[in-house]
Amino acid sequence: MATPGLNTLGKLDTANLNGGQKLAVKYFTVAVVLFGAQIFFGLLAGIQYLKPDFLFGILDFNVNRMVHINALVVWLLFGFIGSVYWMLEDEAGIPVVGLGLGKLIFWIFTLAVAVVVVVYLLIQVGPGNESSIWLINEGREYIEAPRWADIGIVVCVLSFFYNVAATFARGRYTGVGGVLVLDLIALFGLYLAGMFYTPNVSVDQYWWWWVIHLWVEATWEV
Repeated sequence: MATPGLNTLGKLDTANLNGGQKLAVKYFTVAVVLFGAQIFFGLLAGIQYLKPDFLFGILDFNVNRMVHINALVVWLLFGFIGSVYWMLEDEAGIPVVGLGLGKLIFWIFTLAVAVVVVVYLLIQVGPGNESSIWLINEGREYIEAPRWADIGIVVCVLSFFYNVAATFARGRYTGVGGVLVLDLIALFGLYLAGMFYTPNVSVDQYWWWWVIHLWVEATWEV
């Protein structure tokens, strides 16, 4: 039996996809690119670990490692969002509510990721101050993204939540829909735990753990 959206050669036939699935394909495409970046920078970091002189003074090992790990997190997030858009219309029985907003948020999110990666690669050496936290690097392992990117992630996830919740509210509300809506509340809510500063390292690491393990592993990786 043929799979909807696929032609006889197994290639994606976008002409037969609904609006949510067409948007999902965009997310999947970026996810694949980021997956490739994860492998590439991981290989560079591995070579540098074995041969410390490789790209010395050109591309720092810690920068490669940072991009490698962040690419892992973000491609999984893009894949998760794309997967939800792929099945959303079929599950709810109606077109995605606010699809135009969803498309806009995709391009904003993708551009923001590109800017953050460029900043990671080109602007990581120099004095750290309040402006560097907002514009360059927050300085916390695994969540190094600058504060403007943090805010952008929350806005994008809230828009995504609106698409999903509004579509299920107007269409067919299923058990899958209920789980997704609750999960997306956690998706933006738990990320907020890593967006405030405390001078106490133990307290800071406690909230850092919420983002690394509850936000990443408990809301959308699972």
